[in-house]
Amino acid sequence: MASQPSTNISKEQKAQLIKAQQGELDAVIVYRRLAEAMNDSKIEKVLLRIAADEGKHAGILRKYTGETLRATKSKSLWVMIMYRTLGLKFVLKMLANGEQKAAKRYTLLVGDFPKIDRIMRDEAVHADLLNTML
Repeated sequence: MASQPSTNISKEQKAQLIKAQQGELDAVIVYRRLAEAMNDSKIEKVLLRIAADEGKHAGILRKYTGETLRATKSKSLWVMIMYRTLGLKFVLKMLANGEQKAAKRYTLLVGDFPKIDRIMRDEAVHADLLNTML
């Protein structure tokens, strides 16, 4: 069920926001699944913290889109396959790069949607956290 978006937005902006919202929801599953596979409690805690942040981000975006979306598992399946075949360092680097790219994409939206500033800053922090674990 859709709720009312908080602002008047163009179709293009709404499409961008929905894509971002879906990405944030899918990231929750990615980070949770990866955390479950960890033997290191410090890494597990960081991944769970990032998963929680991604859920908050999806909530912020939902206020703008007015759409209730569901997370998909396909991205997490690919990440887990990569983890098992290419290793943790590869996956952490890939995820860190994804967080950096997301932060850059959010810079294009923050002028029209001020609450996205928090998401943008968090994504940069996530990239740093992931890179630190390398």
